[in-house]
Amino acid sequence: MAVTYNRPVPFDSHPVVEQTYIVPTPSIEEMYLRVKKLIRLRIPGGIMFAHPRFGKTYGIRYVMSVLKEDFPKAVMLSFGCQMKKNHSEDAFFSTLLAAAGHPGALTGNITKKRSKLTDKIMELVDHSGLKWLVMFADEAQRLDIIEYEWLRDVHDELERRGVRMITLLIGQPSLLNQKSAFRIGGQTQIVSRFMIDEMQFRGLLTADDLATCLAGYDDAYFPAKSDWCYTRFFLPAAYSTGFRLANQAAVLWEVFMEAHENARFKHDTEIPMQYFSRTVEIALLENYQHDDYEFVLTPAMWRSAVADCNFVSAQEELRMAMLDE
Repeated sequence: MAVTYNRPVPFDSHPVVEQTYIVPTPSIEEMYLRVKKLIRLRIPGGIMFAHPRFGKTYGIRYVMSVLKEDFPKAVMLSFGCQMKKNHSEDAFFSTLLAAAGHPGALTGNITKKRSKLTDKIMELVDHSGLKWLVMFADEAQRLDIIEYEWLRDVHDELERRGVRMITLLIGQPSLLNQKSAFRIGGQTQIVSRFMIDEMQFRGLLTADDLATCLAGYDDAYFPAKSDWCYTRFFLPAAYSTGFRLANQAAVLWEVFMEAHENARFKHDTEIPMQYFSRTVEIALLENYQHDDYEFVLTPAMWRSAVADCNFVSAQEELRMAMLDE
């Protein structure tokens, strides 16, 4: 029986319990490096695409936080593209104003909102001391051509003022169809500004990918300056004798492969980030009370967690989506 450990924060307030944490995946790391390259080369825009639940939105949050370490004063704006029946110029500029942190995002006519947006961005950029900013558009497959034109107006106005706007369109694979349609339709003004670069945001493809992500639980600490990594928080006795989640990668990969094969899927295994992280959360939450010096997560425990996270259902949805493409 392990001694009683005093965790540094209440159990229910831990980021893993609240699902407010991010662990870097190979795709998120690639996304970060790609954005840094776009900034370095001042390439005006690019597409990053993946199926739903692959962690694109978390990727944006992670990349923005890490870029803040590289460029502490850099201006980075993020906005979500909403599904709508009719496209409203007024609503579009309100969204961008809110992303820029303007207190008057909902007031004024369209002309004033356009002016307020460029003035606000110029204010932020001047304060940064840089001549560029990065704008992330999440669920960008929802943007219509007229909204791209409005975004182009912002891009061109800033360029006239000597500022380069680097726009990342993050969305589903249908973004590529949009790009093809714009090319065929001669809309090169949109493609050349916002769709130059392309990157596929992948799920987890190998046991090594899992090891990278599991190591994130061994290396992330909460509170930040404590010595309580996520793994230790849930399994302190096991952690004290050498248990690390990263060492569970091969076992967990085999369990995912087993679920994939039992479902008779023909496509290659690709684990969406959301289902991977949910599996880890379930494994920790369902088993932390069994913590002891000799404790390990067994294949049966992982098998139960993979079943409870609905991984097989997610794979079926992915298969159907691929058939539609």
